[in-house]
Amino acid sequence: MALFIITCTDKEGTLAARLAARPAHLARLEKLDAEGRLITAGPMPKEQGNPEAGFYGSTIIADFDTRAALDAWLSDEPYLAAGVYSHIDVKPFIKAFPKG
Repeated sequence: MALFIITCTDKEGTLAARLAARPAHLARLEKLDAEGRLITAGPMPKEQGNPEAGFYGSTIIADFDTRAALDAWLSDEPYLAAGVYSHIDVKPFIKAFPKG
């Protein structure tokens, strides 16, 4: 088990592209979840409860065997292909809480 925190930063003015690519993005996360490899994932809204205001980006914490496996998975990310993300930052992560 190798956990990674993936912080994705949206480009300005990409809300329409984000919404269009969202079903494909969610399908990939649902697959990771079904495999038991998704710890948490979600968007970072600019205004809580107001998606029309746009998003700062997304955060994902997931389990990949290696960084190379994660990079291969990220290479097919729909938001990246749609030009939504300006930057993706990846760091190793150790889950301390909740336990179990």
